[in-house]
Amino acid sequence: MGNTKQYTTLVTAGEVISKTFTNKNTDPVLVSENTLVLAELAHLRPLLGDKFYAELKEQHNVGDYPTVGGLSQNNQTFMDYYLEDCLCWFTRFEVVNDIMSNITSSGVVHNIDEFSRIITPADYNAFKQDTYRKAEIFANDMIDYLNGTDQAGMFPTYNSNKPNKLNKTYKNHGMIFYDSIYGYNGVEGCITCGTDYENGGCNCGCSDC
Repeated sequence: MGNTKQYTTLVTAGEVISKTFTNKNTDPVLVSENTLVLAELAHLRPLLGDKFYAELKEQHNVGDYPTVGGLSQNNQTFMDYYLEDCLCWFTRFEVVNDIMSNITSSGVVHNIDEFSRIITPADYNAFKQDTYRKAEIFANDMIDYLNGTDQAGMFPTYNSNKPNKLNKTYKNHGMIFYDSIYGYNGVEGCITCGTDYENGGCNCGCSDC
């Protein structure tokens, strides 16, 4: 895979705020470019596979359909109706810590004004989990679209380079763990039939596990 970091992010800070924030007047500066890239690398690239992710990045950097060398019509539709919603919610999941707190010379402090109050740790954990739940709903819908029979042949790069199933989440003592970052090597899934199996122990009968 080439250097995808040289290309523009697949969504903007303004799109993240518009699609996922209650307060649409949130300063876009709070959603940094580094956080946008982080969300792509941690959550999107493992779902799409390196080659399809790189294809989208390169085409999107050139321009929208029908720009010559830009997004194909199929990739444009995929971006508009599926990828953007998914990525925006995963970005909100990543950015909320930075919006809530700030690192200063005095340590980690909460960002709060006279009209706000800090939520309890339990409420914050529920908020984070709900954000991730919504992101996963969009992620599952996105992958279902790519794998749908109605879209057969429309995404050849994805179909030829499908990743292993890496979008499971694991909860341990209130903490959310997700494979795309932590590289869990236990449960994988058959690309064709979706059957879960322990790493290296598939016996579903399909040929592409």
